Amino acid sequence: MKLIIDRLEGGFAVCEKEDLSHVNVDVRLLPDGAKEGSVIDFSDGVYTIDEAETLKRRQTVSKKLRRLFGN
Repeated sequence: MKLIIDRLEGGFAVCEKEDLSHVNVDVRLLPDGAKEGSVIDFSDGVYTIDEAETLKRRQTVSKKLRRLFGN
């Protein structure tokens, strides 16, 4: 299952699921380096960062912001 970390709140990561619903994940279960905007994969009881998907999403957002603000 793919999740996107939306924000960190009080020891939990509020994550968006593929169906756009949200789930809270204890930050102690997340891999080192996980932060807001990271795409994480939950498989076999383990969370890992999907580096390629995270980079792709960040590039997409960056392009949209440049178009919006003209930079």
